[in-house]
Amino acid sequence: MRHSTLSLGLAMLAASALAQTPAPVIPESAYRQGMPDTITPPPVAVSTGPQFNRSGFSSAYARAGRPTIAVLWNREFTDMLQQQSASQVSIDTLRAGAASGEAVRVPGYSAAQVSGATIGNTTITSQEVKTQQAQRNGPVERVDLQMRSAFMQTITSSGVKLVDRNVVMRTTAAKQKGGGLDSQQVETDALTKHAKLLMEVLNTRDAASPTGWATYVSIKRLADGVVLAEGYMDGRLPEDAPKPAPRFEADPRGGFREIVKPVTVGDTGKLVAEQTLARLGEALNR
Repeated sequence: MRHSTLSLGLAMLAASALAQTPAPVIPESAYRQGMPDTITPPPVAVSTGPQFNRSGFSSAYARAGRPTIAVLWNREFTDMLQQQSASQVSIDTLRAGAASGEAVRVPGYSAAQVSGATIGNTTITSQEVKTQQAQRNGPVERVDLQMRSAFMQTITSSGVKLVDRNVVMRTTAAKQKGGGLDSQQVETDALTKHAKLLMEVLNTRDAASPTGWATYVSIKRLADGVVLAEGYMDGRLPEDAPKPAPRFEADPRGGFREIVKPVTVGDTGKLVAEQTLARLGEALNR
């Protein structure tokens, strides 16, 4: 009993001493001004993508019968109806020369003799050539492949059935008999047979784009040529698009700095694909 009374007295003395100890003074400079409380959970980041409703697009695409889409990457479906033939003549000329000299010197006399020869060969080649559609300038291959893969993967992952131009052209040409195939005719036959819609994706230089390249996309119906959707996209979000909550990291010089993620070519390809699908979904709902 005595032991319990002593313990209780010691505890009361300790509490009294603690109550009389002044609270530590923390200067204002020690606090993070303008920052949220550390015990408050961080805000949920808002999606940085465009106003693309994946489920809404899937519904519109299904109601339209899931049409197949042929993609022309950095290639136009021009009004060139057929290939023209022309005769081409090539002339190659090759010339070779040789020279020799001889000199004789004796006291009171000197003589020299020089001789040379030239041999020439001319080859003339004649052949028939066909005109080709002019090719567009595009990014270097590694940049083009990154942009293309991100664009295509985003489209296909949304359930869209894409048709490759080169594959259907080769299979169509293999079934045609006789020589003298016309690539314009083969392309038209292949696309109209295997696809319902045509998507032209044209890349062009644009200094305002984060990557230096912008993309123009046009989607048409192959049956009647009706334009369903068009868009010029430079890889930047629209002004009214929701912005993500800023993120910060410790600055080696003191304080904090905002984390800014650089825009990659893959990000641009994905963003352009989502903006394209958003436009196509609106067209299919009309």
